[in-house]
Amino acid sequence: MHYAVSTLFYALALGIHGVPAVSALFPSKIAKLYGIAAGDNTLMTLLQHRAVLFGVIALACIYAAHTASARWPVLIGTVLSMGSFMIIALARGEASGSLSKIVIVDGIGLLIAAVLAALLVRMN
Repeated sequence: MHYAVSTLFYALALGIHGVPAVSALFPSKIAKLYGIAAGDNTLMTLLQHRAVLFGVIALACIYAAHTASARWPVLIGTVLSMGSFMIIALARGEASGSLSKIVIVDGIGLLIAAVLAALLVRMN
């Protein structure tokens, strides 16, 4: 069961947060990912900062994969990140179009988080 917990934390870290985190280094990738104009410097600054925060979440998930005491706080923070994005996107009617892939990926991430939470409850 410990292996499954570590694997799911790695899935959250690398698959869901690590890939967008790397985009902080490539503004053209951010523009493509979000369907925005690369010339909007203010928006690009905010989105690069968002990508860096994804990196922080990815590193926290990797840490939690190996440190039992960090698992619940990291899982809660990760769920808040993905869940808040989904709520905002749905409330603004942005679940389709250029953000649809992100909504789908975050939905998958929330499912992974739910399985992870169930495993953590069983372990305690």
